[in-house]
Amino acid sequence: MKDTGMNAYQRMAERLHEFGLTTRALADETIEDAADWPELPPERRERDLIAVAALCEAVVQAHSDDVDFAEDAYRAIFRTAGRLSGGAVTVTDVELVGDEDSLRDLRFKVNGVPKCWPIDQESDDYLDLAAIAEGIDDLAPGGGDPRVFHLLPGVRRHDDDHYLLATPEQAAALHAEFGLRIEVRGPDGELLGETPPRRR
Repeated sequence: MKDTGMNAYQRMAERLHEFGLTTRALADETIEDAADWPELPPERRERDLIAVAALCEAVVQAHSDDVDFAEDAYRAIFRTAGRLSGGAVTVTDVELVGDEDSLRDLRFKVNGVPKCWPIDQESDDYLDLAAIAEGIDDLAPGGGDPRVFHLLPGVRRHDDDHYLLATPEQAAALHAEFGLRIEVRGPDGELLGETPPRRR
């Protein structure tokens, strides 16, 4: 890779901007913030690379830890997905139906079309990460837009999951250039490249 005088985290922020996944201002702020981050070996820099994507506001974050209210946390995910889509996706009428400690339904509309995610969570303080992973394609722009959500799984057992809205080519490039563990998916959501399992 060409020597740019930047560390891996700064290069990641610059690459996200080149791909149109973040603004120039956010990329510059992140480049400045990451200037003195220690340059870890590739196998240990994963969490910091994900932090770069979060600082660049380029990802949807799904909390693995407790949240105040699950329905509000799902709403936040939908808002972020809509923002990343550039307004192509609007989620309305969000409602988490059912009693705690039981199977529930997360009902909502995407651009007016009813959707439902079956939710299995221990309490109202946690999100169903598996349901998010299975249903995230509902929040992709679709149509002629090639961008889909690619999972950046938590590095450690209880880390948050993140989802990057990008083209398959962009996701594959980030994996190749930075060793970023990412589930690269095609335009129809089919898995094109697997990531290693979450680390313990």
